[in-house]
Amino acid sequence: MKKETRLSIQWFYDLLERGECDILDFKEQLNDKLSFGKSIRNFASNYEEMARDVVAFANLKGGFIFVGIVDNTKEINTEFELQDKKTFDLIKQVQDRTEPSITLKTHKITIDNTVILVLEIPFSNQLHRTSKGEYLIRNNDGNRAIEPHEISTIQAEKGLIVYDAKTWPFDFASTSKDARGNPVPGWQNLDRVRDLYNRIKQHKPNSAYLKNSSLEFAETLGLIKEENQQLKPTTTGVLFIGSDKALKEFPYNQIKYIRYYEDGTYRPFEYRGSLIEIADDCFAQLKSEIKLKEFHFGLFREYIEDYPEVVLRELLINAIAHRDYSRQQIIEIRKYPTYIEFESPGHFPQGIDEANFLRKTNPRNPSIMDLFREINYAEKAGSGFDKIFTALLSKGKQLPKPVQTEHSITIRIEADVYAEKLVELSLLYKQLNKKDIDLEKLLVLNSIYTGQKITFIELEKQPFINTYQLRRILKELEEQEFIETTGKTSGQKYLIHRSKLETTEEKISYTIQKKQEKARQKEAILRYLDDVEEIDNEGARLLLKLSDKDSSVVSRLFGELIEAGHIEIANETRHNQRAYKRKAN
Repeated sequence: MKKETRLSIQWFYDLLERGECDILDFKEQLNDKLSFGKSIRNFASNYEEMARDVVAFANLKGGFIFVGIVDNTKEINTEFELQDKKTFDLIKQVQDRTEPSITLKTHKITIDNTVILVLEIPFSNQLHRTSKGEYLIRNNDGNRAIEPHEISTIQAEKGLIVYDAKTWPFDFASTSKDARGNPVPGWQNLDRVRDLYNRIKQHKPNSAYLKNSSLEFAETLGLIKEENQQLKPTTTGVLFIGSDKALKEFPYNQIKYIRYYEDGTYRPFEYRGSLIEIADDCFAQLKSEIKLKEFHFGLFREYIEDYPEVVLRELLINAIAHRDYSRQQIIEIRKYPTYIEFESPGHFPQGIDEANFLRKTNPRNPSIMDLFREINYAEKAGSGFDKIFTALLSKGKQLPKPVQTEHSITIRIEADVYAEKLVELSLLYKQLNKKDIDLEKLLVLNSIYTGQKITFIELEKQPFINTYQLRRILKELEEQEFIETTGKTSGQKYLIHRSKLETTEEKISYTIQKKQEKARQKEAILRYLDDVEEIDNEGARLLLKLSDKDSSVVSRLFGELIEAGHIEIANETRHNQRAYKRKAN
């Protein structure tokens, strides 16, 4: 059964307050008021104009026409009289004047003793035109013609085409030959084909794709497609293995990265080429700018990145793989002193929004995404944001803030650590359980920590919380004394366990803390030598996450371990650089 639009007086006034917009239009009557400059009360309805309005709404996202509202003032037209026959005629005339035919839904709503007619134009999965051949789309408070370059975008948004599988009728002459002497299609770049093949071979040496002929390799990966007994490149094919000449047909396949500095200056970077090339080049730049900051959490010392590497990688691949390639718009990355944002062309795919993008997946470009998985640039569907959320929360950072505009989606990541306690809890969980804390527990801990005291019902309503596993998660966190409850059963609330909120200084002295930290460092070195034969000063600093200036600290650790009979010198260079190993029993 099809779900009907629910109308109410409040709904009506809320929409009326917005005025004429991309989903709403007003009509005073079902007939024209003027003819040759004279007012004619019962002049026939202008069905042509109504058909134009209906087509424009249907080609965007549907909408409503309120009949009985004065256009300029938004006041009720008290002279409007709803007549069922006129309404029936209107629906039929609009059906006759739209292709494919559009059927209006009618609703009645009484406002101040006047019955207002509400015409609902449903969202359509088709691209419509008027009987006169006009392709129109709603634009703010009016209609406009659809530009030729917009048709593919609208079709892609309506699910009429999968744009990454769209074929291209290129007739570029061949300029090279493969290893067997066969001419390489002019749209292909042979080096990019080999690079793609080798990347798949490196990541998945037993991949079924590698056992095919070069033609089958390209066809099964969705790089080419047979159409009218001709093999033509797909959007995916051009973007991965296309020649520079073919890539010029996609001038908006690029990334613009702008880094803004605190003094107001900025430095722009632009990346063009195949999808692999722009991903590699852009990520290398982003990675090179990562900064570390040292934090102390009781016994733990942690170096936290301003933007975790995994977050930058996943957001970059997400922007490239899921952008709308039919739009004449580039990917933009903007990095400011305190945050970075990724702007990707297109809206959320159907069924995805700001509230459910962590849990739901609907790939816009399935072939592009499949290829990224084959070369290990992406994993299973939906895992990207799992990694992003986990990396951010475990380092005490705020969750991403996606914003959908008319043409794009922007995701913003803050650089600062806003909840050091979450970092400490994550480290403590790992120490106790010998494994990293998972995302589901992090989301619950984050909600409890930021909410301070929160009920079970309130937790269920928190964004991204897995309500099906919530009771089990709470039980496990309570058993390990990460959280506790307060209040009676009916009003029971969850909060961070008091033992986890006490500072280390309140529990142990500074001297004991240092001794315990040193014991932990020694234990880490010995565990390492159980698996690896040797370790030197630099290796130990990396293992313990110490900076270059801490080389003397490591030297003292080695000295104490030698004195205790746990290790011995393995070898020594002429520059007095020593390597150590476990002492034989």
